Amino acid sequence: MVKRIMILASVLMLFSFCGRTSPDFITAAGVVDGEVIVVKAAVAGEVEKLNISEGMEIAVNDILAEIDSEKIFNQIRGLDIQEKEIRVNRRKLERNIQFLQSNLMYWKDQVASFERLEEKKSISGDQLEKARLKEKEVEVSLFDAQQSLKSLSIQSENIQNRKEHFRLLLEDHIITSPVSGIVLKKFLSEGETVFPGTSVADILDRASLYVEVFLEGQELSLLELGQKVEILVDGMEGRVFTGTIIYFGQKAEFSPKYIISEMERKSLLYRVKIRLEKDLDVFKLGMPVTVRIRKAGD
Repeated sequence: MVKRIMILASVLMLFSFCGRTSPDFITAAGVVDGEVIVVKAAVAGEVEKLNISEGMEIAVNDILAEIDSEKIFNQIRGLDIQEKEIRVNRRKLERNIQFLQSNLMYWKDQVASFERLEEKKSISGDQLEKARLKEKEVEVSLFDAQQSLKSLSIQSENIQNRKEHFRLLLEDHIITSPVSGIVLKKFLSEGETVFPGTSVADILDRASLYVEVFLEGQELSLLELGQKVEILVDGMEGRVFTGTIIYFGQKAEFSPKYIISEMERKSLLYRVKIRLEKDLDVFKLGMPVTVRIRKAGD
């Protein structure tokens, strides 16, 4: 709050040095502002690598820090070993199932043959019964083997799900930048232990930079959303930067608590935001600038 009051006071002081109106233009003092992203850790652990320093330029998805993930890798290696065991057991079961299927076909043929012989009284009923029992025994063994194979498939699927969980967890151990911009402040050092929610760095989102100015109500009526403006930077005489009006404040700033006179009403100011379009590397947070806006219709 104190910081914002100081900025607004600076803006008001700058107004006294700017020629605010001319037949064709409105001139006003402004300040560069933007969105600061607080990047936080999602997991606990020791900071193994820290790749940032204050003032560093970074791009989106650049790695800011890496948290020790050896325990996660050990878990994944353990799951890899389980997968190998499952593959070995699967091959054994598949061979056993092939054997049992062949064996079952053999005993089915034997039972059918014995049934024909038994009708002709060529064999005893005891031989047929033994063949039927053997056929049943092979069927049960085949069923058990097929169920075991299904169980292995379920185990394999569970392992894949756990590995995917650990892979996602590994991603959380690598902290990347969500935006392109500048590291304003870092909060960690290598070797430090962090916890979920620990702040890693403040990053200024370069694409979010805008200029904030305050204009009188009568000046606002001469402007339009989407209108192009000129931006001048101290120390860069001869260069003119451009921006676009993207926001008009809906309420007056610096309003007194009591009823105001017509004279006081003229001093009320309204917030205007201007999006910067290019040359973003020129602008810094809190930088004072001068804005020239052509009156709409001119």
